[in-house]
Amino acid sequence: WLDESIIQDITPKLLGDWPNTYTYTKALSEYLIQQEKGNLNIAIIRPSIVGASWHEPFPGWIDSFNGTSGIFVAAGKGILRTVIANNEAVADMIPVDVAINLTLAAGWYTAVHRPKNLLVYNCTTGGINPFFWGEMEQYVMSTFKRNPLEQAFRTPNAHLTSNYLINQYWITVSHKAPAIL
Repeated sequence: WLDESIIQDITPKLLGDWPNTYTYTKALSEYLIQQEKGNLNIAIIRPSIVGASWHEPFPGWIDSFNGTSGIFVAAGKGILRTVIANNEAVADMIPVDVAINLTLAAGWYTAVHRPKNLLVYNCTTGGINPFFWGEMEQYVMSTFKRNPLEQAFRTPNAHLTSNYLINQYWITVSHKAPAIL
């Protein structure tokens, strides 16, 4: 119901030091839970980027193409050819079954031990086992070249770059030009 220009004006003021609305609204939700929990025993699970399964129900299982799974499949089908990203940034992905197992364990612990304080679990790997986006590009592309997806549009050949102009060039050459043709 707000005018778009008002939203554009107030968003930076609302966000403060938060980098985006996603992290800001997660923080607001956690604050609200902490304020309104009363006598309930609560645990919060904070997974990093949730990806395909590690073991359960089987390795590589996904149930949607949201997030990185969709990007990887688009790259594997040869549709996505360039992504702007920082190759040196940590790709802090956590398998969905690991996040679910932590959720179940935290729920059990909270129900049995009834801690007085709100418990917060960060379900991440980047601090102890960093894996970088540049490495991810190499693994994803080599996996799809060894095990191609059925009905691929083109041979997989996606690249990550942090350079805006290079990314725009590849968007034009690899995305827009083929779409026009």
